[in-house]
Amino acid sequence: SDLDILNRYGDIFICDINKKALDLINEDFYIEKKVCSATNLQYPNEKFDVVCLFDVFEHIKDDKKGATEVYRVLKKGGFLFFTVPAFNFLYSAHDKALKHVRRYNKKKIYQLLKNFKYMNIGYWNSFLFIPLAILRLLKKKSKPKTDYFDLPTSIEKVFLKILTLENRLIKNGYKLPLGLSLVGYCKK
Repeated sequence: SDLDILNRYGDIFICDINKKALDLINEDFYIEKKVCSATNLQYPNEKFDVVCLFDVFEHIKDDKKGATEVYRVLKKGGFLFFTVPAFNFLYSAHDKALKHVRRYNKKKIYQLLKNFKYMNIGYWNSFLFIPLAILRLLKKKSKPKTDYFDLPTSIEKVFLKILTLENRLIKNGYKLPLGLSLVGYCKK
C-alpha cells in the first residue's frame, strides 16, 4: 500500500476531515492521526519534510487557504506531492457525487501554489482521457452520481498495465500532453 511505502521513509502523521476514513487505516502505519481540515492542519509551523495531498484540493472551497496552510506546516526545503482532477470542462455528475468543488488546469494549479520555489507538474491518466472525456461530456446533464463501476478483472489488468506504462514514461521525464489528473510536486 501507499502507506506501507511511505512508512519506510519516516514517521507518518495522517489528517483527514472524515473520521470514518481515518478509522479504516491500520495503526501500524502511522504515528498520529487526527480529524482536521486541510485549511486548519492543527500542526506547528514547519513541522513536516513532506506533505502529500492526493485528490484533496478539489474538495476545498477555499483552496488558496489550503495551499497556504500546507506551506505553513512544511519545513524550508520541504516537498508537497499532490494530485488533482484535470480540466474543468470535464466537471460532471461524477465530480458532484464525489463532492468536488472544481477541477484544475496547469495554469490554475501554478497560481494556487505560486509561493513554492520549484514545481514539477504534469498530466496523468492520459491513455484513458479520450474515452472517459466522451463519457463524462455525454453524461454532463445527469444527476449527481459517480460513474464508478466494478470492472471485470481482465479489464482492470489492462488498465493497470496502461497506468504502469504511463508511470514509467513520467518517471523517465516524458511529459504527457493531457490527462484526467494533474500530478506534481513542489518545494518550499
